[in-house]
Amino acid sequence: MNALYTETKSQSFQLRLPERMKEEIRRMAEMDGISINSAIVQRLAKSLREERANGQ
Repeated sequence: MNALYTETKSQSFQLRLPERMKEEIRRMAEMDGISINSAIVQRLAKSLREERANGQ
């Protein structure tokens, strides 16, 4: 993962997710042995990297 997204300093904010999405993320995080927060951050980081790579 890019160091940009693994800093110890972080900001906190509330995020509302549809229940089904939250449950899917929870299951995926559990399978990966990570927290829901980490799973969300990893997926956001991947999406941002892909957008930069595609010039968006």
